[in-house]
Amino acid sequence: MQPIRLALIEDHQALRHGLELLLGQQGCDVVGTAGGRDDGLEMVRSHEPDVTVIDISLGEDSGIALTRDLLREDARRNIVLYTGSSDTDVLLDGLDSGARGYALKEGAPAELLEAIQVVAAGGTYVDPRLRSALLSHRATQRAATLSAREREIIGLLADGLTGDEVADRLFLSTETVKTHIRNAMAKLEARNRVHAIAIALRDGLIDRVAP
Repeated sequence: MQPIRLALIEDHQALRHGLELLLGQQGCDVVGTAGGRDDGLEMVRSHEPDVTVIDISLGEDSGIALTRDLLREDARRNIVLYTGSSDTDVLLDGLDSGARGYALKEGAPAELLEAIQVVAAGGTYVDPRLRSALLSHRATQRAATLSAREREIIGLLADGLTGDEVADRLFLSTETVKTHIRNAMAKLEARNRVHAIAIALRDGLIDRVAP
């Protein structure tokens, strides 16, 4: 397997350097690092990594805003948001940005690596510790009604499976799985798969997340 080409955007130099060394030792090819929004934007444009890990707080800049800018340019970019904040509003804003993964700094390095690997493979990752924040979100208004199959598929996506892997697991065609995902996203009024997982967790429609 080819190593994952990884970019890191983190404003704390020591943490950025530590992550670069650690993830490099774990088989990632760190193609570039940056400490702020403008440098990060140019770095991703130059290297187009497989996955970009972005700290939500970049000094005076916002990693969430940077994520939106990057995905506005190219929606195919894979981004994992990395944060030490458990603020619910920040969490929901981050999940709303279009990122494919969301990892907490309080987790072990192996968990960040797992998030990177899952997203690089086409899956989605939501840190298990986010469940309580999602369930207690004060903006919860109503729970959309998903079919049993839609709940099953969203649950498997939450476990980190890709659409193709879900199709193999359930003996369905890839197109059928995509249709169920689109229908579930429409019912949940979700912008992307990660957002759909977040809403489904928040509303108690599924009860598992990537381990």
